Amino acid sequence: MNILAIETATESCSVALSLNGAVLERSSVAPRQHAETLLPWVRELLAEAGIALQDLDALAFSRGPGSFTSLRIGIGVAQGLAWGARIPVVPVSSLQCTAQAAAAAHGVTSAVVALDARMDEVYCGQYRADARGLMQPAGEERVCAPAELLIDDPAAWTGVGNGFTRYHELAALAGRLQAVYADCWPQAAAMIPLAEHWMVSHALLSAEQAQPVYLRDKVADKPS
Repeated sequence: MNILAIETATESCSVALSLNGAVLERSSVAPRQHAETLLPWVRELLAEAGIALQDLDALAFSRGPGSFTSLRIGIGVAQGLAWGARIPVVPVSSLQCTAQAAAAAHGVTSAVVALDARMDEVYCGQYRADARGLMQPAGEERVCAPAELLIDDPAAWTGVGNGFTRYHELAALAGRLQAVYADCWPQAAAMIPLAEHWMVSHALLSAEQAQPVYLRDKVADKPS
């Protein structure tokens, strides 16, 4: 399948294009530059592959959780491109994507992901690799205070995500885990296999159905 993936949930921004199994990617950790980089990267990848948007089978987007502004930028771009090209969209969890990126980069098979959610909280979830090497949820995704991130049998898990370096409350947990890869970000290339798997068992969504998942009830206001 030919899939374009857009990931903007964190300070990291990336775009990947899968063309018959070959993956091209652009990525950078560039806070507040997502809006400037996304469309030029999309144009570059399509030009490099020699295809048009209309040739894609689907456009995968990061549904979150993540930064309110960053998610809206990514989803807005995904909706515009998909609507204009009349192609369906596929939602991918940013936490699951981070776990998949850790699996690809470090061979991780069981991950507890903690991404900085600001406001002294982390977005977190646990994932295990299935027989195909896809990181599947082993529980519910949630947002919580770092001290509330408790897991059974920590030695069986690997920590993934920037929450492990940004909150000292996670230091005790980090010391009991197999390993910690705090510099592992959600990546568009890691979205591709997750999107392909999602497409097998779900009806594809139209562009207007692309919606964020924040996990927080209030995403724009700081608690008083």
